[in-house]
Amino acid sequence: MFRTLFVLLACTPLLFAAGSSVKSEPVLMESIVAVVDGKVILRSDLMTLLYQYQATPGFLQLSEHEQKTRVLDRIIEEKVLLSRVSRDSITVDDAELSQRVDSHVKGLAARQGTSVAALEKAIKERLGMTMAQYRERLMERFRDEMLLSRIRQKHVGIISPTRKEVEEFYSVYKDSIPRQYDCLLFSTISITIEPGKQISDSVKNVAVAIIDSLDRGVHWAVLAKNHSQGGASDTSAYSRRGSGEPDYERAAMRLSIGEWTDQPVLTKEGWNVIRLLGKKDDGVKTSRILLRVNPSQADSLNALRELDSLKNEIEKGKISFSKAAEAFSKDRETSYKGGSFGWQERKFIEPVHDRIISSLNIGEISKPEIIDGSYKIFRLDSEAQIREYNLEEDYSVIENIAASYMSNKKLQSLIDQWRNEVYIDIRL
Repeated sequence: MFRTLFVLLACTPLLFAAGSSVKSEPVLMESIVAVVDGKVILRSDLMTLLYQYQATPGFLQLSEHEQKTRVLDRIIEEKVLLSRVSRDSITVDDAELSQRVDSHVKGLAARQGTSVAALEKAIKERLGMTMAQYRERLMERFRDEMLLSRIRQKHVGIISPTRKEVEEFYSVYKDSIPRQYDCLLFSTISITIEPGKQISDSVKNVAVAIIDSLDRGVHWAVLAKNHSQGGASDTSAYSRRGSGEPDYERAAMRLSIGEWTDQPVLTKEGWNVIRLLGKKDDGVKTSRILLRVNPSQADSLNALRELDSLKNEIEKGKISFSKAAEAFSKDRETSYKGGSFGWQERKFIEPVHDRIISSLNIGEISKPEIIDGSYKIFRLDSEAQIREYNLEEDYSVIENIAASYMSNKKLQSLIDQWRNEVYIDIRL
């Protein structure tokens, strides 16, 4: 179960190799292969990344020296980027970092189909480290990743190529864009199960009463413990502007530190009483008391009837699937595209979606099924064993590839410039 975990994380460097006998002197295997801006790169760092690069197509065809040189250059470039941290006063909030580690650990446990406690035991047995030590390593890794991301954001920003640039990129590089294998084209219409106004209003009234209690001096912690249904998300880490729900963010940004909202704020999770804990120019840290609004059985039945009726109209030819999706679907990612997910390789399709789609013939529409609080129908539009991306069907994909290429090109130009501004000593 934990073989993948073991392979990826068992990277503690082997510092000494035993000689031919027990009495032999230990032979030092560790060494410094480069120094960048006063930061050393160890042989163990190089060998760890070298092992990971062996899965890269064509990498093993290079000579051993070429392999090491290429990987070392990659590490040097990362160190050059990190040299900008102090120069540009870039920081990572510890609370945000801790939240990311928590999310990673829980996600890893979920992917392995086990509990966090069982994962902790496996880490101890396989890697010989405590959960605290494992978390510390993750903190180091994620800190560098987040710093690199912010350096890139500061100096490269978001690149949005024009239609002409995308077309020119495709004309030059279309033969280099990877093909898709075992892929499906499918669409969906989603009707959210929304609680009736009476239920929502009754929950809102409870939230209003909580605000009244706060105004009369009842402690926030007492009310949060007795009423909030948000669990671990009641107190958020530092949240960057634009990363959360707009109504929540707007309400939080209007507060002074320590204040709470004078009216409940409705989000997709329910009614929120928000308290501001901290504020920066680009985000906030908040605590909240969340009261969820749960639909009734009648609300669920109403959503099912609406989707059933829509499906019948589509099948009778009264409205096309794409027009119905544009007009009625609540799926924000697909409704504006007529419900289409676009071409996707089967291995990347969500299992619950794949289960439904795999039972359909081309052009067939599924029965309504409830998924994540919504009733959904799916239509299988087409399938292909091998296909190449094209501008007509895959413009957004090619646009993203072009944007990534342009972003990497700009960043590489900056790295080449910055390499001349820092001390680099290669000892390989």
